Amino acid sequence: MEIPVIVGGGLVVIGVGIGIGIRGLLEGRVSANQADGILILVSATTFLIAGLLALRIKREQLGPLPHEVKKQSVAAAYQEMIEGARFLYRIRDCFRGIIATAVQRGGLTALVLMALLLNRNTFNDPSDPEAGLAGFAFAITVAGIGITIGAIIAPFGVQRFGRHAWIRYSLYASAVLPIALAFEQNQFFLVATGFFAGMAGQGVKVTNDALVQSKIVDEYRGRVFAVYDVMVNAGIVSGAIIAAFILPADGVSAVLPALIALIYVLVALVLLRPQQFNSDFNSGS
Repeated sequence: MEIPVIVGGGLVVIGVGIGIGIRGLLEGRVSANQADGILILVSATTFLIAGLLALRIKREQLGPLPHEVKKQSVAAAYQEMIEGARFLYRIRDCFRGIIATAVQRGGLTALVLMALLLNRNTFNDPSDPEAGLAGFAFAITVAGIGITIGAIIAPFGVQRFGRHAWIRYSLYASAVLPIALAFEQNQFFLVATGFFAGMAGQGVKVTNDALVQSKIVDEYRGRVFAVYDVMVNAGIVSGAIIAAFILPADGVSAVLPALIALIYVLVALVLLRPQQFNSDFNSGS
């Protein structure tokens, strides 16, 4: 599971870099609206290429198999998701890991919004949106690099400490730089926070993905991962809503990064404590 995540994360970083490069080449040569239109056209072209490549995949290669196809109502689909949630709740370490992943992703989303406002209205002249966009794009690119590195090093961390301990340690690590950002808000700490939060957060995500994949039986795996996606997306939306309530227009806030760090630490201490969130290899990690 880690290889697609690594490749996907790397391509995201490459895509951001290409976008920044194209925007830089177009600056001064065409208007801002024309430059945006060209970027949208390039993006649409890549989506079209991806769609055409997907047409090469035969229907039977993705499933379900003919004997697995069954018609059902929307109510029946919801009932299956409820069954998946009930089954997931019984596999307590997976359930706790999914909550930790949702919380981490919510905090990361809030930090992204903070980075956007800081670059747009504080670190750069508010009357120069291009400079703000460039600063934000740089921060996101560095965070993407962190995400890729996090996916690469996660298997080594799991091998050394066990899946459960690595999820816990990664969540602790996610809290370190937001604490620094709460005390000092400048471009360096913002970019460093994005890098380390992305790296540690990806350690939480890919390790928990593997944990859920290994522990959920085939009969329930699809339903459980549907619940997993809903919970993580709920965390992302919640993080955005909380950030919207806390952040001022200039993005300067000690409260938001401090709150994120506190929540990360509390989740790691309480929800992922070794007595309740046991290791693959030994109960004390």
